[in-house]
Amino acid sequence: MTLGTQALGLIETLGMVPALYGADSMLKAADVELVSYENVGSTLVTVMVAGDVAAVRASVDAGKAAASSVGRLTASNVMARPGRPIGLIAAVHGVAPVDAHGARALGMIETFGIVFVLEAADAMTKAADVDLIGYENVASGYISVLVAGDVSACEAAVAAGVRAVEAMEAAVHCAVVIPSPHIRLAGVIDRYRLDNLLP
Repeated sequence: MTLGTQALGLIETLGMVPALYGADSMLKAADVELVSYENVGSTLVTVMVAGDVAAVRASVDAGKAAASSVGRLTASNVMARPGRPIGLIAAVHGVAPVDAHGARALGMIETFGIVFVLEAADAMTKAADVDLIGYENVASGYISVLVAGDVSACEAAVAAGVRAVEAMEAAVHCAVVIPSPHIRLAGVIDRYRLDNLLP
């Protein structure tokens, strides 16, 4: 990425699920490049895209709307001509392209505490023909679980997971299904695969 000639767009959310949902919308809304995805800590997650100013503005607007529709957007910005040092910071958490094997739907649930997310994951995998991809602890107790499968299976799995958490008298912070995730999201999702997390 050559910043200084491109604009940089950012959204920041509370938790991973709205960030991924926002990132998917950002990539689909305009001709932008996903340059960075960062788990900032204290539950904050940041997505950065680059492109020409008009494309980045459209991308950020789409990302803000998507993230806000399922969770909490904490900040957003469009930097028209950031300097090279900003590009170096963005590159620290760059997203490498990953060979995506088929476009499968993505189902995600985020809760407060691993006790509840494990209950959700168990219900999700028993309710429908989905694969448990992995999970993420974004700090301060926010835990997310990700499954993949066809759209109807992911919808059934997420619904079952939400019911399971609510049956424990706990709250689901965010739950969503992305029917056809943008191919560039594979680079982010790959970070949370159980195969990559296990020793």
